[in-house]
Amino acid sequence: MDVPPDIHLVTDAMPPLPSRATRVFFIALALVLDSGCRDPAPPAGITVLLEAPPDSLDDRFALTAHGQRLAQLVSPGLLTFDDASRPVPQLAESFREVSPTVMEFVLRPGLTFHDGSALTAEDVKATFDALRDPKLGSPKRERYEPVERVEVVDARTVRFHLKRPYAPLLAELSAAILPAERVGPGGIEAQGTHPVGAGPFRFESWPDEEHLTLVPFEGWHGGKPAVSRLTFRVVRDETTRVLELLKGRADLVVNGVSPAVLPALRKSPHLRVVTKPGTGFTYLGINLREGPLADVRVRQALCHLIDVRPLVDHKLHGLAEPASSMLPREHWAFTETPGCGYAPEEAARLLDAAGYPDPDGPGGQPRLSFTFKTSTDRFRRAVALVLKEQLAKGGIAVEVRALEFGTFFEDVRRGRFELFTLKWAAVMEPDLLRGAFHSANIPGPENHWGGFNRGALKDPKLDRVLDAATQASREERKTLYAEAQRELDADMPVIPLWHEASVAVVSSRLADFEPSAHGLLLPLAKAREVTPERGGTP
Repeated sequence: MDVPPDIHLVTDAMPPLPSRATRVFFIALALVLDSGCRDPAPPAGITVLLEAPPDSLDDRFALTAHGQRLAQLVSPGLLTFDDASRPVPQLAESFREVSPTVMEFVLRPGLTFHDGSALTAEDVKATFDALRDPKLGSPKRERYEPVERVEVVDARTVRFHLKRPYAPLLAELSAAILPAERVGPGGIEAQGTHPVGAGPFRFESWPDEEHLTLVPFEGWHGGKPAVSRLTFRVVRDETTRVLELLKGRADLVVNGVSPAVLPALRKSPHLRVVTKPGTGFTYLGINLREGPLADVRVRQALCHLIDVRPLVDHKLHGLAEPASSMLPREHWAFTETPGCGYAPEEAARLLDAAGYPDPDGPGGQPRLSFTFKTSTDRFRRAVALVLKEQLAKGGIAVEVRALEFGTFFEDVRRGRFELFTLKWAAVMEPDLLRGAFHSANIPGPENHWGGFNRGALKDPKLDRVLDAATQASREERKTLYAEAQRELDADMPVIPLWHEASVAVVSSRLADFEPSAHGLLLPLAKAREVTPERGGTP
C-alpha cells in the first residue's frame, strides 16, 4: 500500500468474489434475507465496522487510513479538505497568507479540549514545535522542514513563518492539535492509547484490538453530535461484515464491501447504499530502470492495449471512473489531457518502432514478456488476470505473481518488479505528484526505501515544474500542474486505471450520513441516530 503525503495510506479495495465463491455468498445472503434474521436488540448507539484495526490514535504516528481517520474524529486539525480537495477551516475560524512566507490562522472562539482545558494558540505552537522536534520521532517530521518558526500572536492567533514559500503547507496543517502538556515524548503513550483532542467525539475505551468506543463531545464547536455512542468493531472477513449489516448488528461500513454484493444489500429494507465520486487512484506501476520498459514507446504501447471501461463496468459495477491522471476530475488542479486510450493498432506500431516486432503473427510467440506482481487480495488478483488477457492480445505475455501483501509491498518499495498494481487511498494535495514522480523521491537506501517514485522516473523538466508549483499562487499552481499532467502523459511512468467511488452502506438507524469523497469519517459528526423516541423503530 502506498503512503501518500496527505492521507498516508493506500488500501486495496474490497473485491468481487470469484465466481464459485460468489454463488455460495449470494446463497448465504438469500438465506439471511429470507429468514428475516436480524438482531432484535442492536447495540446501543451506532456500530461501525472496520476491515483492520487502527495502528494508533495519535495522528502524529498513525500511518494507516483507519488510524488517521479515527484520530481525526478525536483530535482534528486547523484545516480539513472538502470533496474537491480545497482546504476549509476546522479548528481555525479563518486563515490568510500575510506574505509568501507567513501564514496566519485565527482559532474559533471558545474552543476546548475533551478534558475541559481551553485550546489556544499556545497549544497550536506546542503541537507543531513538537512535530518538528527529532526527539519526538514522528514519521511526519520532514513535512514541516519548510517551517522556520511558529509565532503566538495572541490567544486565538498563530502565525507560521516559513524558510521559503511553500504552498503545500496547508495540507500539513491538517495535523491534530493536542494539549501542550501532551505534545512531548512523555505524552506519546497516553495520546496513542487514550487520546485527548478537541474533536466531535471523545475517547471512551479501547479494550482490545477489535473494539473501540467513542462518545459525543458536548463542547464540539459544531454542536454535540446527535449520536449517543460510536462503537468501532474490526471484522476482517468481508462475508461477515455483510452478514452483520443484514442482521442489523452494524450500522455503517465505508468502502469495505465488494461492488458485487451491493445489489443484495440494496434489497434489504433497513439498509441504504450511498455513493459519491471518490479520490482513490488505482494505477499500473512500471519499472523504468532498465530493459524494454525503460523505453517510453513500450510503456505507451502497454497503455494502448489496456481497455479500462470493461473493468469499471463489470468488475467495479460502475462504481469508478476511468482515470487519465492521478488527480480526479473533481480536483481543483485537474486538467483534461489526451491520455493514451485503447488503440491496439497504435500499440503494434509503437512496439515495432521500439524494435519488438511480432515474431510469428497473432496468437504465436509474444513480442515481450513481463512479470506482474500483485497482492493476494481477490479483486487485485482478478484485475491482474484481466490485464494479462488484454495485454496478451497485443503480444505482451504476462506472468501474474500474487504475493502476501507485506512481501508484495516490500518488493514494490525496493524496485523488485516489472509491473504491479496499487491504489492511493485518497488524493487531496496535488503536491502528491511531486512525491510520486520527482526524481528526488526515488526510493533507495539513502531514504530508507521510503520514496514514492517507485518506478524511478527521471525527468528534469517535470522536476522543475513540480518544484515551482510548491512556491506558486493557487492560479499559478493550477497552470503548473496542468503542465505536469501533460508531461506525465508523455512519460507514462504509470498507467492510470480508475478513481473508485466512495461507497457507504448505512443502516436505517443512522440518518443524514453522506460519505466523504476521501473516505473520511468526519460526516459522522453531522449524522443523526434514529431511535424509537427520535424517529421511529428502524
